[in-house]
Order: sequence, then C-alpha cells, then structure tokens
Amino acid sequence: LLTIFISGCVENTIEATGGNVEKISFETEDGVTIIGNYLQGNENAVLLLHMMPSTKESWNNFAEALAKEGVSVLAIDLRGHGESNKGMDFNLFNDEEHQASIKDVEGAVNFLKNKGATSVNIVGASIGANLALQYQAEHEEIEKSVLMSPGLDYHGIKTEPLSQEIQETQKVFILAGTQDPDALEAAQTLPSLIKGEKKVKTYE
Repeated sequence: LLTIFISGCVENTIEATGGNVEKISFETEDGVTIIGNYLQGNENAVLLLHMMPSTKESWNNFAEALAKEGVSVLAIDLRGHGESNKGMDFNLFNDEEHQASIKDVEGAVNFLKNKGATSVNIVGASIGANLALQYQAEHEEIEKSVLMSPGLDYHGIKTEPLSQEIQETQKVFILAGTQDPDALEAAQTLPSLIKGEKKVKTYE
C-alpha cells in the first residue's frame, strides 16, 4: 500500500520547483558518501527518509510542497540505495549494515544544521520510519516525526523500546494501511508507549 501511495502521489520530477534543487553529498562518520536533493528554505527543516527499496526521488512532490511552505527540505538516498550505492547494495546487507543507516540520518541532520536549520523534523517511510523514530528517540531536540508504515522490527531497528524513549516534549504521527499487517500492528502498539503527543491515522 505504501508503494502504491508513493508511486501515485509523490513520485514525479522535481524540476517543477523551478530549478531550486541542489544535489548535495556528505560523508558519514563511517566513511559512506550519501547523496541528497536539497531545497533551501528558512531555518525550519524537514528530512525525508525513503522506504526500501526506493530512492530520494520518491519524495519529489512532497518535497516541493514543503518547499512552497518555506521550509528547507533534504531527501537522501540511504546507503546502498540510489546514488548512495558506491560499493554497496542494500539487497546484500545484513541486519547490522541496515542498522548502520542511522549514521546517514545523523549526517543529514548535521548537514541541515550547517545550512542554518535551527529545527529539524523527520518524515520516514517503512524502514525510514523506524530510522526516524530511532533518531528522534536519541535526540530530544527533534520535536516531530512522521512515521509512514513503521514496523515493530525492521532488520533489528525495534520501535517498541524506541517509543518508550520519546519525551513528553516530542510529537509522533503514525500512518498505516489496514491491509499492511506489520504497519497496522505498529500503529496499534506504539502509541501507548509514547509519552509525548501522538496521532495515528489508518487508511483503507
């Protein structure tokens, strides 16, 4: 369902933004080069983390809509995906290598801060949702996250203990499809573990 949603609603060429997209790259702390599409806006920034398998381009229309609101937007290719694939293929990753993608998130947040962002919120899909929650749980300054089709355990990124680490000052919005059993289970399980403000929406 998430694939259908992304394909139907957000995957288009980003050139519609009028050429304001900057192709960027940064190196993670473990030496992986990550490629992203960046749209400069104000000091409020949103980081977009794609599902697996997908790429940063899956967020194009959504990124454009956010940019029109004035915020800065960064969509990255997680390691082993899209253009962030030099010598790496996510299809061959073990769980530990998937979990190392949190370093991509950390590098992306640092990139946005270096560009002048004073607040960063994260939107993730599928494994990107789990990574978004992990980073938020580990960094209290991340006020908001949006989790599209999260799972309770994607390659060892377990959201139940992470949800318990969310602070009262933080907010989490969970979206799930009713025919996606893993995401639906997460949407039904995680809210009771989150101390901060939470919202859940399910779709047929």
